[in-house]
Amino acid sequence: MQDQSRENRRSRFLTLPAILVVAVVTQVPLLVTLGLSFVRWIVVRPDLGISFTGIGNYFLIFTDPDFYAVVLQTIELTLVSLAACTVLGLMFALLLNRDFFGVNVIRTLVISPFFIMDAVAGIIWKTLILHPSFGFNGLFASLLHTKPVDFFGVYSLMTVIVLTVWQWTPFFILVLLAGLQGISEEILDSARVDGAGWFRTLFSIKIPAIYNHIEVAIMLGTIFILKVFGLIYVTTSGGPGVSSSNLAYYVYRVAFYGWDVGRAAAIAVVTAVLTLIAIMALFRFFRRRFREWEV
Repeated sequence: MQDQSRENRRSRFLTLPAILVVAVVTQVPLLVTLGLSFVRWIVVRPDLGISFTGIGNYFLIFTDPDFYAVVLQTIELTLVSLAACTVLGLMFALLLNRDFFGVNVIRTLVISPFFIMDAVAGIIWKTLILHPSFGFNGLFASLLHTKPVDFFGVYSLMTVIVLTVWQWTPFFILVLLAGLQGISEEILDSARVDGAGWFRTLFSIKIPAIYNHIEVAIMLGTIFILKVFGLIYVTTSGGPGVSSSNLAYYVYRVAFYGWDVGRAAAIAVVTAVLTLIAIMALFRFFRRRFREWEV
């Protein structure tokens, strides 16, 4: 017993450096941001200095109509992207969960957008594909003798959603495909022998079997999509106005356009709280649904 207790103390001691590193990397920036949210600090006005304002910054953001517009746009961007990524990811995973000639090459091509940086993907779509004058958008419009559509001006938020779905659907495909490949062929063969059709097999066997994978994909996808920044930065810059901004870009805009460090920190704190609430709500929803599947 003493040897086991000594071994447990030694293992806890060995994990202490990793715990300290994680705490410094994650909690120190959070505490600094929380502290800055209670001060008034305009970087371009050094004459004003840094003063404590309490909840003044929070009062400013909660009385700003732009903040509520950005929150609603963030919710729209997240929910629509998650729904589209989940449906498309499941469809492509089912298609790629087969043995046919060139399947490995096709899988590589399908998941390749996931490995492209946000900023690079945004620049390619903005300049090479959707630009009304120099991209394929303008080329096809000239061939059809029509006026090119200004996607990033007229349909800015919807375009950002489409690009987000394009980039993050491969992540869902990877997770769901891994789940589908873990289903035993014996179970599927038994279902076919019992006369179960494709839809019955899908909804009664495959989806319940990969429910944990769907949960993981949606939970991680929520975190990734909530912090989308590069796409917005290089394509629409949150405009026109704030019509295509999400909370992540709105923090940057307030901090580096308005140079209001305290207000930007307050928005970042509110964003972190809203993200935690969303993740907890999703986790409870999936736990409840998983219990229903088990029944």
